Amino acid sequence: MPTLKTPFAFVPVATLLLAAALPASAQQAPAKAAAPAASVAAAMGSITLADEVKFVSLDPKAAPGTGPQVAVLFGDLKKKGPVAFLAQIPAGYRGGAHSHSSESYIVSIKGAYHEFAPGAAEGKALGAGGHLSWTANARHDNLCEKSGGPCLNYAYFPNGFDVAK
Repeated sequence: MPTLKTPFAFVPVATLLLAAALPASAQQAPAKAAAPAASVAAAMGSITLADEVKFVSLDPKAAPGTGPQVAVLFGDLKKKGPVAFLAQIPAGYRGGAHSHSSESYIVSIKGAYHEFAPGAAEGKALGAGGHLSWTANARHDNLCEKSGGPCLNYAYFPNGFDVAK
């Protein structure tokens, strides 16, 4: 599997994997050692708590809850430039054969998510922390298993996001 090509792309993925791997007790600093929330927010630029993440339909024409929902972390889905987002995919959803003009990097956070060549076996689900990459214009299909509940993935596209069916 190709490795990420730039340190800029690696940092969000590495941070996400590290946070997912730590037990909850290790993710929370002791109250005495914590900096005031205002100074942490100022140093970081922004903070969004999990229950405040706003997902929007990837396809505005789709009926609510029938397709992938995304929450952009940085970049712009409508521009050619680096973009990363969280993708929430309904259980049982299958994307159908498609490609992207940018290479793509996916990290599974939860659910039983698959990506595979069209017409090929679906293979094993990635599982939390499993990851993959596709070269630009590589046709592929994806599936979020019905039995695994909804899927949540981190996706990074260094040269912008688009979909060609």
